[in-house]
This record gives sequence, C-alpha cells and structure tokens, in this order.
Amino acid sequence: MIGFFKYAACPTMVLGISDQQTNAPLALRKIDAELSKILWSVNERTGEITLVSSDAMVMDISGGRIVLQQRDPNKLSQKWDMAMTRGFIRSKQNKDNVIDSLNRGTAEGNPIILHPYNGSEAQQWKFVPVDMMSVNNVKTQVMAEDEPSHA
Repeated sequence: MIGFFKYAACPTMVLGISDQQTNAPLALRKIDAELSKILWSVNERTGEITLVSSDAMVMDISGGRIVLQQRDPNKLSQKWDMAMTRGFIRSKQNKDNVIDSLNRGTAEGNPIILHPYNGSEAQQWKFVPVDMMSVNNVKTQVMAEDEPSHA
C-alpha cells in the first residue's frame, strides 16, 4: 500500500525526508513537498515501511531517531506495527515505543523520533493511501479532508 503519513497535530504536515541517503533523518514535511520525499510503501506482512522512490531504503531506528537505512529483512529495528494501536506506528523491536514528532513540533523539518507511547497527538499519524486517487490530485484531496464543510 502506497501513501502519506499525515500528522494528526498539524494536518498540513506529513512524515518525510529532506535527503534520500543512508542515515538521513525523518522529519515533518509540508504536504506539497516533492513526492519522492513523502510517499511511503507499507508492507503489513513484513512490517517494513519503504520510501517509494527507493525500494532499498526503509524506516529504521538509530539512537532514538528515525532514519532511512538500507533494507535488511533480518533487522527488527526496521519493522513497524500500525495495527496494534490504530493511528500510531509502533516499533516491533520495542512495542512500548512509537514514532513521535520531537517536542510535539509542527514546523517543517521538525525531527521524528522514537518515544515511549503516551497517546499524544504528536504520536498520531493517519495513513492516506494514494492507490484510491490519482497522484496528481492527492495533495489537494488530503488537504481538503481537514477543511470545514460549508453546508
């Protein structure tokens, strides 16, 4: 499944990267960022979350930070669980920890870390699949979800 991870605390931000290389840290990115830096493929069977623009790069844990790393199917730090607690991305290496925006930050570039689960909005992510909509219209539709309706 391919899509965005929209940040609950600030719906105009998504989980992304600024550089597509090994050890590049994950950070908040604006929804209109380059697609190659914000689209992810989720494999629920393996638990891997892969950067769509590079089959070999997955989310990994490095010293409390979430980074891009070369895929290693035997590395538990590259396995994630999104089903156990809906809206949260739990580490399969340590199920008490989830992906979190540092200090509840909402600004572009704010670092993404691994933090003990506390249920805060800074730890909540909505996966928005793009296989149900065209990539050209994806950003507009994701942004429109959070606008109030004028009925």
